[in-house]
Amino acid sequence: MSAWRLLLSLDIDAEADDPTHHRPLARQYALEAAIAEAVAEGRAPPTVWIWRPAEGLALGRFDSRLPRFREAVRALDAQGVELVRRSSGGQAVWQSPEFVNVSVFAPVRGRPRPGVPEAYRRYTQGLVAALARLSLKAEFQHVEGAFCDGPYDLAVDGKKLVGTAQVQKRGVVLVHGTMPVWGGLEGMLYWVSRFYALAGRPVRLERDAMATLRELLGRDLSQDELVEALVLGHEEALGPLVLEEPSEHERVRAEALLAHVRVQPDG
Repeated sequence: MSAWRLLLSLDIDAEADDPTHHRPLARQYALEAAIAEAVAEGRAPPTVWIWRPAEGLALGRFDSRLPRFREAVRALDAQGVELVRRSSGGQAVWQSPEFVNVSVFAPVRGRPRPGVPEAYRRYTQGLVAALARLSLKAEFQHVEGAFCDGPYDLAVDGKKLVGTAQVQKRGVVLVHGTMPVWGGLEGMLYWVSRFYALAGRPVRLERDAMATLRELLGRDLSQDELVEALVLGHEEALGPLVLEEPSEHERVRAEALLAHVRVQPDG
């Protein structure tokens, strides 16, 4: 079984404090897009990226079609909220350093793409295995009232824990998971609800439909403990992981993609 590349991006504070890295969430999503391109083109091996997101609102692929989308963008931008486009489908998702994201990039060059359900099953198994190592049983479930609800979200004891999304492009499948770990669900409730109300399609989110990992465990856990579980879980599901850094090509390409990823209030 061939090795997968492992990327870890966990030090949000250092990035946020660097004046050359303003608006850091856009840079993270631009890097995600650049990695997907590199894997699709064969420049990079299959990759698992574990990362803590900066604060902001990641909009779904079709949110720009909402009747008052531009008004909503201007209102949130005026409140200092960073808005970005994500390439995967689904609804808007709040991002916070209290969350951990996992992006799995699988090449599909020269062979048929998996169906959407199969891609979710195959590339979320690392998350399922990681949670099992923490003594939690996660399963696919549509949870009414949860953020970005869908049939392939991962729930524990009936509460949504991981929001999932995917995009299949020429040469690559990207499956992305967002997991509230230490907190941040109040921000999810407030900003997602506010965006959709302003954009002309109100949604009803319920705090009791969702849980953080800390709440489900009934205890605190360190970043190191979580990352160890995620790495071992993905090795169990996918095979060996080799820790590396994003390539220079990926970093340069991410800079070029920033303009596409950022959602500007005036354009």
